[in-house]
Formats: sequence, C-alpha cells, structure tokens
Amino acid sequence: MKTIKIGLREVELATLSGPTRGWLITGEGGVIHGLVHPIDGDLFTISSTTDARIQAFGWCPMFDSLAHVQADLEIALAMRSQDEVEAWLEESERFDDGHHGHVH
Repeated sequence: MKTIKIGLREVELATLSGPTRGWLITGEGGVIHGLVHPIDGDLFTISSTTDARIQAFGWCPMFDSLAHVQADLEIALAMRSQDEVEAWLEESERFDDGHHGHVH
C-alpha cells in the first residue's frame, strides 16, 4: 500500500479550561492537513475542516496511540479521495483482527 511521510508537530491548543497539548498533522512542504487532539486519558482523535481524506474517518474517531494515528494517516493521505479512504477503512475493519488502531 502506498504511503506518504507526515509529521505530527506538537502545539498548544486553546480550550475552555486552558491550553492543552495537541499536534498539527503536516505533510510535504509543511502543509497542515488537520489536528490531533488528546481525549479521555490516553486516547486521541483527529479532525480537519479542509482535508476530506481526514474527514472520511468520521466524527471523533478514536485512536489508542499517536503511532496508530500516524500510521493510518500516512496511508490515508497518500490516497486521492475521501471515497478511496472510506473504502479502505471499510475493508480494513472487515478483515482486521482487532481495531486497526481505532478504538470502537
């Protein structure tokens, strides 16, 4: 499967309760694709208002580690469309032996 190299650059994100740690999802040339947010302890979610390939993961997808976030996004962001990512996610959930990095 084709992949691309992405970076997760740590930043501080504003919340109602004050700043919290987060990560910018960056691609080639420093392009920002979206954000990684910590949620509920050691879980993480991703979001993007501009990249449909990240939006294909659905509302508030949960990952059990930053390594799983990075691995899935290196595959998804190498794809050409939201439809291609959605098909890959359906296929991987159907044939994977666990969570494929996602917590359901």
